[in-house]
Amino acid sequence: MRREKMAEVDSVWRIRCGATRRVFRLGLFALVALAVGCEVAPRELADLTVVDSVYIDPESGAPWSGPVVRYFEDDPELVQVEGTLLDGTWHDDFVVYHVNGRIRYMGSFNRGDRCGAWTENADSTELGSVYEALLREVETMGMYPPCEGEDRE
Repeated sequence: MRREKMAEVDSVWRIRCGATRRVFRLGLFALVALAVGCEVAPRELADLTVVDSVYIDPESGAPWSGPVVRYFEDDPELVQVEGTLLDGTWHDDFVVYHVNGRIRYMGSFNRGDRCGAWTENADSTELGSVYEALLREVETMGMYPPCEGEDRE
């Protein structure tokens, strides 16, 4: 009788330990996945609908939040625009490229409003001297109110 009871307790214990181990392994897997940084793949801007300047997911009807990208029509391998939307408006870093890969515009948004330093390189050609390049950079730099969390120094 005592052996049967011990066998029953042992059986229950193994079941509970096995379940606990499985839950622990799943939790550990989830933590590792987060630590590795399972990033969301960027969504094509063309796949979203624009309603009153807000990018909407046509499937859910909700404003889109997450990374977005647009490619050049002539070369769908080259990125033209990359950034992040938060509740359908631009938020965080934003970059527009020339077809040769040079940055055309670069800056940040805070819930749809420009913030921090912005640069514009209207000309897609490289300049010969560093001086000319720096002069053009300074002439095409814009300053906006600091982004959320930026120091004012």
